Amino acid sequence: MNDVILEMRHVTKKFPGVIALNDVSIDLRKGEILGIVGENGAGKSTLMKVLSGTYTSREYEGEVWLEGKKQVFNSVADGRSTGIAMIYQEVNAFLDSSIAENIYVGNQPGSMFVDYKKMYDDTKKLLDMVGIEASPKTIVRKLNSGQLQMLAILRGMATNPKILVLDEPTTALTDKEVDVLMNFLTDLKKQGVSCIYISHKMEEIYRICDRITVIRDGNVIETRETKDWNNNDELIQAMIGRKIENMYVKTPRKPGDVVLEVKDLVVPHPTIRNRNIVNHVSFKLRKGEILGIGGLVGAGRSEILEAVFGKLTEGVSKTVLINGKEVSINSPKTAIAHGIGFVTEERKLTGFVDTMSILHNTSLPSLPYLPKKLFIDKKAEKEQVMKQFTDMRVKAPSVNSMVINLSGGNQQKVILGKWLMKNPDILFIDEPTKGIDVGTKADFYKILDDLANSGMSIIMVSSDMPELVSVSDRILVMSNGNLTGELSADEMNQANVMRLAIAGD
Repeated sequence: MNDVILEMRHVTKKFPGVIALNDVSIDLRKGEILGIVGENGAGKSTLMKVLSGTYTSREYEGEVWLEGKKQVFNSVADGRSTGIAMIYQEVNAFLDSSIAENIYVGNQPGSMFVDYKKMYDDTKKLLDMVGIEASPKTIVRKLNSGQLQMLAILRGMATNPKILVLDEPTTALTDKEVDVLMNFLTDLKKQGVSCIYISHKMEEIYRICDRITVIRDGNVIETRETKDWNNNDELIQAMIGRKIENMYVKTPRKPGDVVLEVKDLVVPHPTIRNRNIVNHVSFKLRKGEILGIGGLVGAGRSEILEAVFGKLTEGVSKTVLINGKEVSINSPKTAIAHGIGFVTEERKLTGFVDTMSILHNTSLPSLPYLPKKLFIDKKAEKEQVMKQFTDMRVKAPSVNSMVINLSGGNQQKVILGKWLMKNPDILFIDEPTKGIDVGTKADFYKILDDLANSGMSIIMVSSDMPELVSVSDRILVMSNGNLTGELSADEMNQANVMRLAIAGD
């Protein structure tokens, strides 16, 4: 076809003991948005690393053709020079540099010297395109997570790409910011820019993509025009190779006595003086309950968990009671000692140690409690880790595999498993299925339901509205640092959550 701008032909990529891509071929048309979907570990990211030049032409079999010419990439710079811009899920930014310097890093206008006037003017035009009301000279550290994600997209656009590749671009965005991005991509499409859009959010895939390609276990299963995928269930079945009868699992249950009570929690805003990001919040958690916390990005949801867990301490004031007894929690160590576990939102930053194996990451919180004489009982350690490895159904060659090499969903399973090995009474979990495929999501919901039924008490922060409403037994809603409401089981729906989430704006 003469409108095809990109072809990846018969790409095969192997790792020791694993075929990550098996004879994969895809094409991308000029001015098209192609959705690529599949479970974590299906091969999507590996394919994009081939396209970007992260894997050089010597490291895989197959060919990459751009505008009818075969490409040989020996570096990421080679891919970028041909007009391919990659926007990754994890945002890398120079926090103490300006927005303009971040957007044009390595691409500053000017010959001998940087033309700052042009750089600031061009940055202002880009910011206006996505509705960010900030000066090009603003220090990036002052931006919220959604603005940082937009910044990464603008950095890609500053290179005037022919092809824009977006990997889970809306993970940190509010609904309003998602709308801005969708409109932005539609405008780019009209200008002839081609996009590859990778996401686990099916509503976005259906909304923005012209065609959808399904990848499973390193193989292309099928590519169809978006309108030819009859329904969401059909697409999900193609992705995971099986039907999911019920995505959300929640057993009717009656929570027991109060196990955790937090009174008058105050967390100062990290950058704005005389303002609180959590403002005099009080709540209770019952035995065997999943308590959801909803609200918009920046409402103070994650900060509640971090402050109660002792991860945030500066300027924090609070009263914490466990089983009716007041306790002092001033560090994660003391929180763990009081029977609290915490699956954090940013798994690659705070969830695991990337230089350690599954075995050592999983056992880390439990090391003080493992059998030992002079040294830790390695046999007992491995036996307990193997139980979590099996129960979590982690896809990896062995517990000696490095966590950094696993897919996002399997990394999340390892992180959850490390806390379950410690057998906490209370579990905090922040954005449990962020960047995780639909099959693994269903596994997680079943695990959380089983844990609550076994008597574990869970607090879950989630930006995924259907997840929040479907999994929680009760929901607290935050807005601008304030607790604006509590929803019981018969009051929980997306409209009520959103009404309370914007109540403080």
